[in-house]
Amino acid sequence: MKKSLRYVVIACFFFLIHLTPNPAIACVEGLSWGMDLSSVETHLGVPLTPIQEGLNRDLFEVRDFQISGLPVNSLRVRVEEEDGLKQLVYEMDYENMTEVLAGLRHRFGPPVGTSVDIDGRSPQQQWIWHTGEDVITAVKSEQRPFLLSYRPSLLDPSFL
Repeated sequence: MKKSLRYVVIACFFFLIHLTPNPAIACVEGLSWGMDLSSVETHLGVPLTPIQEGLNRDLFEVRDFQISGLPVNSLRVRVEEEDGLKQLVYEMDYENMTEVLAGLRHRFGPPVGTSVDIDGRSPQQQWIWHTGEDVITAVKSEQRPFLLSYRPSLLDPSFL
């Protein structure tokens, strides 16, 4: 009887861990995937402005922000009403790109890199890291400033 009770307690423990939000490995220490909008704003210390683009009402933005001493032109977050924080996107000047890429490489190892030619007009470079919990995508394009996107991973690498 004691042995089966122990298994039930362990199973409940792992179930509760699975229900808690996963930490976002996303430049802003302490954010968690699934946080609600007010928690994200409190953590960042600034109010986020809604972006009304089409039918999408889940996008919010803050401009002229600093993260770890680096200036960020804009920080956009996708916070869904039911699922909370789902994505972060930083837009930075190219002068900070090398330092950001070097920091990500130091922390997560070498990325998967690729060059993409969109419609034959707009070449861009992409670097992708899969951290196990996050997918981090860095994009350099001639059309836009340097972009850095974080989202929770949908893929458990242990299944591969």
